[in-house]
Amino acid sequence: MNIEKIKEKLTPILARNNLAIYSIRTKKEFGEKILEILIDVETMDINDLEKIHLEFQASLDDDDLDPDYFLELSSVGLERPLKTKADCEKAIGKYIYLESQKYRGFGTLLAFDQDLMILEINDMGRMKKIEITFDSAKKMRTAVKF
Repeated sequence: MNIEKIKEKLTPILARNNLAIYSIRTKKEFGEKILEILIDVETMDINDLEKIHLEFQASLDDDDLDPDYFLELSSVGLERPLKTKADCEKAIGKYIYLESQKYRGFGTLLAFDQDLMILEINDMGRMKKIEITFDSAKKMRTAVKF
């Protein structure tokens, strides 16, 4: 299976819909081999996703996708990982989940400057601002606030 060839075929289909590939990876779930392709969009109508999926499948040749693999095409979703500083810059103003030595929980990312994040958190009913360095964050993702 040639991942680069798969990207070449999917990219123009997504571009026509103002979308892009977030990630492509192989994984194994419940004993099944899966090629997981995530589209960089927070929300997407299932009908639009189906149209893209069908057009993409029609563009594939027999040797593009290993017959032992299932194809899984979906969106990254609302709760997307924040892995890079650029991801954090895009998440300013959004509700996030963060784990670090200093704090573990939810808050609104108010600012991100170089390596410093400023979060507004709810500390026992009181809104409080805290500062956390990017390097000290072990795990971060956007979150949905209920």
